[in-house]
Amino acid sequence: MATDFRGNGGSKCKCKCDTAANTLQWIKAIADFIKPYSFLINSPVVNFFKDRLWEAVDEEWMECLRKEPVENLHLIPSGVVQEAPEILVDGDSSGKSGSHIGEVCGKDDGEENWPDSLKKFIRTSKSLAFQREQADLQMVLPGWCMASLNTVLSQGMNQKKKHEVEVLSAIISLIASDMKSRAIVDVGAGQGYLAQALSFHYKHSVLAIDACSHHGNVTSARSARIKKYYLSQIRKAGLEAKNLRLPKAMTFHVLSVDALKSLANMSLEDDHVEKTSMTGDDQKKINQQDSKCLTLCNSDEEPSLVLAGLHACGDLSVIILRLE
Repeated sequence: MATDFRGNGGSKCKCKCDTAANTLQWIKAIADFIKPYSFLINSPVVNFFKDRLWEAVDEEWMECLRKEPVENLHLIPSGVVQEAPEILVDGDSSGKSGSHIGEVCGKDDGEENWPDSLKKFIRTSKSLAFQREQADLQMVLPGWCMASLNTVLSQGMNQKKKHEVEVLSAIISLIASDMKSRAIVDVGAGQGYLAQALSFHYKHSVLAIDACSHHGNVTSARSARIKKYYLSQIRKAGLEAKNLRLPKAMTFHVLSVDALKSLANMSLEDDHVEKTSMTGDDQKKINQQDSKCLTLCNSDEEPSLVLAGLHACGDLSVIILRLE
């Protein structure tokens, strides 16, 4: 029996994020879909082998997949499934749907196709995936314009990092300006590349927070060097340095959403603090101001904060996403 591998032409993402309601519906659909497999997702890789977690996967799936060549398994993330040629893949019995991927693979007579449950799993995951087509930023963000960073701001960056910072800082700056935000909080700031581009190039108030004190020290030292350069350029032009701002670098382990809100409000109200290292006493002070902070954060009159992060990872991103 001849079989082939096909992509489901009808499995294109039907979810949309054009409204908050549709976005939440999409997120819920993804969460519901992956929930039964959380034991695999949340397990460290070493535990997959130590605890033999593959034994918890559907036996029928494993039986057919272990017989497939590696090149066919590599096609699964693209939504490609094994089908008999005569079976409809996307409603086109002629086979001219354009959904055929790969060449016909010979199989021994009597060998079964992939289980329907496995094909459904692959197609559903494909249908819930974010679209991979590159968006036209000029259409999505009218007025967006990416500026090339000078050699001082881009010092220490490789080409990939420089490109990421240039694009993301331009997008964040446009959003922050449109929202008339009070400040930008760069979460997981690392060495402060993004924060410094937003602060020096786009003239925004920026708070750079990171759990590593070394990163905070590097950010502050680098900001000081950049400031000297900009001050010299301003003096040469005979201008006054009125709007030259340094991003504030803070070492901070985010323990709660309320603590982060308090930190942002406290630090941005103090224009003289450029660097703070959080201690136990500092955490107590922050907790004491939580009620005041929540009032400010929930007030319609309080300017908004823009949360941003370039490759932010770990628990920090999870907590940030819980901010309301």
